[in-house]
Amino acid sequence: MSKQIIMRPVYNRPEMLALSFEYEYKAREYFNIGPELHTIFIVEFDSDSKVLELIDNYKYKNTVIKRTSKFGLSANILEGFKVAFDLTDDWLLYIEDDILLHKTYFKYIHALLNKKELFNFSVLSPYSFTDVGSVDVVRMDRHYAALAPVISKNFYETFVYPCSNNYFYSDPATFVLKLNTIYEKYQHDRTYRYKDATHHQQAGLINRLCDVARIESGMHVVMPEISRMQHIGIYGYNRVVGKKLQGSTFEERLQHLKKVILEKDLMYDMAGSKQYNDYKVFSTSLSKWTGNIILADKHFTS
Repeated sequence: MSKQIIMRPVYNRPEMLALSFEYEYKAREYFNIGPELHTIFIVEFDSDSKVLELIDNYKYKNTVIKRTSKFGLSANILEGFKVAFDLTDDWLLYIEDDILLHKTYFKYIHALLNKKELFNFSVLSPYSFTDVGSVDVVRMDRHYAALAPVISKNFYETFVYPCSNNYFYSDPATFVLKLNTIYEKYQHDRTYRYKDATHHQQAGLINRLCDVARIESGMHVVMPEISRMQHIGIYGYNRVVGKKLQGSTFEERLQHLKKVILEKDLMYDMAGSKQYNDYKVFSTSLSKWTGNIILADKHFTS
């Protein structure tokens, strides 16, 4: 049986990590994707001791890589990919510490991986922009979101690995401008979005490489009409001008977090801003999903 990997980069958000674990456990109990699934934690330098304690108590097979010096966001993740993809056979599950998985997440991933029409994918995404439509429907698309995706090893080795180097880490804006020059011939295609140095951290880099993989190799990002994940970190204290979680102890802060994630207004208040006016909780339609997957006609968002 092939070995597959979950890669989890973590830093200093213990309350979010603890809640993310709770949701992952429920999803694994709801659908057992396979005993071969192994988690690799990529722990950034100077992580909170509570984060390390939570990882020590993680319920499933895992390996922990602790950075001995500061890597920074992009290097920590992309260098982590090098380790994780070397161990996996076909694909990698990438779950950050601020992601909550719906209980149907692993069942959804399993259904996509067994859909032969989706064999040549770059990324299988559980993320939807709008949560409008059918819980059964997925579309061939082109948007990469670092929100619990499955990344194919073929896509990674062909397109992402060659860009995972010190040149990119030290000066990402210059690096992606160079990529724009290399791929200038694609800019007549309105679905190739990149002509400047914006979105130049690791997620932005992979996003533009999804466009390149689609044009060069016919690989697509597969996106659902209804999300199977919830992103709680975008409204945390480390974004915009957000407030700290209420509570003098870890347990008090965790209970406060469990409360605010359920309501948009509480999340916006914690953020101190509606700069990201797109927070969503899990759709109630997910409870009706039977495991069916319908592949819609090819569709690319603008």
